[in-house]
Amino acid sequence: MLRSRYEEMPLSQIKVSKKKRWNAIQVVILGYLSLIFLGTLLLSLPFAKAEPIRFLDSFFTSCSAVCVTGLSVLDIGTAYTHQGHWIILFLMEIGGLGIMTVSTTLILLAGMRPGFNQQSVLLSTFTTENDVDASKILRAIIPFTLLLQLFGVLIYFTQFKDLPTYNRFFSSLFHAVSAFCNVGFSLFPDSLMQFQTNTVVNVTTCILVIAGGFGFLAITEMQHLFNFKTREWQRISLHTKIAAICTLILIIGGGLILWFTESSTTIKDLSFGDKMLSTFFISISSRTAGLNTIDMATLSLNSIFLVIIMMIIGANPGSCGGGIKTTTAAVIGLLGFNRLLGRQKTQVLGRTIPEETVDRAIRIFVIAIVVLVGATLILLHTEAATATIAGEESSVFIKILFEVASAYSTCGLSLGITPELSDPGRVIICIVMFVGRMGPLFLISAVARHGSESGMWFAEEDIMVG
Repeated sequence: MLRSRYEEMPLSQIKVSKKKRWNAIQVVILGYLSLIFLGTLLLSLPFAKAEPIRFLDSFFTSCSAVCVTGLSVLDIGTAYTHQGHWIILFLMEIGGLGIMTVSTTLILLAGMRPGFNQQSVLLSTFTTENDVDASKILRAIIPFTLLLQLFGVLIYFTQFKDLPTYNRFFSSLFHAVSAFCNVGFSLFPDSLMQFQTNTVVNVTTCILVIAGGFGFLAITEMQHLFNFKTREWQRISLHTKIAAICTLILIIGGGLILWFTESSTTIKDLSFGDKMLSTFFISISSRTAGLNTIDMATLSLNSIFLVIIMMIIGANPGSCGGGIKTTTAAVIGLLGFNRLLGRQKTQVLGRTIPEETVDRAIRIFVIAIVVLVGATLILLHTEAATATIAGEESSVFIKILFEVASAYSTCGLSLGITPELSDPGRVIICIVMFVGRMGPLFLISAVARHGSESGMWFAEEDIMVG
């Protein structure tokens, strides 16, 4: 019967069913979700918990670690056992390096070759070039990561003198991974506030944070900036120039503004050197790292607003950090500047930025604004009862906006509202953390794919603006 029915049908009407295959982006999304749920299950086991912990709170911790955010509804130093801390450490490392980086490394170690889609996603994550061997990228990334983290472990070990030897080693390892991966988790209940005037800890943390958030492509070019054999300066790409300039502007400009706004209030009792150390630490850490040496809730509104802006901008592309990225903010600013000068193209440093890149930057910025506004509105509703009871109606908005910006930029700084979030609020923050981590990889690609041009346009009609 089945054969005779198809024999009577025209060939054009016969539909051949093909098994739907997962594309590389969907595999990455599934990989991150699987890692989050695996971490949740492991953190929910009795050997990982030092006290009763709800499943939702374990999920929040796992999501925050995998998304390299660092927000926490618990004091992870006391809520989890040593085994739980090891689980969080591995989640931070895998989340910081990326699912594709770790999986491709394992494939290469097993003597196999990664697939085309896997290599293409890996290349798009770390470089603008498409003809680079994935194994070469990994041979540069993995040693660099391990050496920087080893450097952090050794320096931290000399400073955490009050701990027993093994705890001293593990705390050094944990904080080195947390700083380099720009996570912001700390085993100390006050983050790094007890080391506020410790120059060694501050400088080491800043070096790890900057290295982890600078981006593989930019770091590689900066390493080979000067050729010692030919004794000549090498040409670096426009991407690295903009990334380096933006990083310097944010660090120096942010540090000076914070010093100006806080020197007579929050840090007034510190010496001049310690004031500069504390403010520049915030300037560096607030972009994506989340570690802090000052109680963020004591900052002035001016400083809080500045930190929100810096968190949204975030780190450089191809790094462990989040945010809309420094180059995205630069392209948006350059677009406006060139339009004000009457230029049709976005130009900078003797180069013209492709329109495709400008459009991508605009989409990233628009999605960021939509997520920030939408999540803030939802949290203002879900956390209204808590705010009313606490009598914080006047400050709840800035706290929630700060929390959402921190989650989306995978920063991890908080004004203290995280443990007070309701269950719906915690779920919303988890979603924002995941969107912030996956946004540049998935959401923008999805918009670009569905919004492809068909070659047809509607008739033009002008409107009034301004």
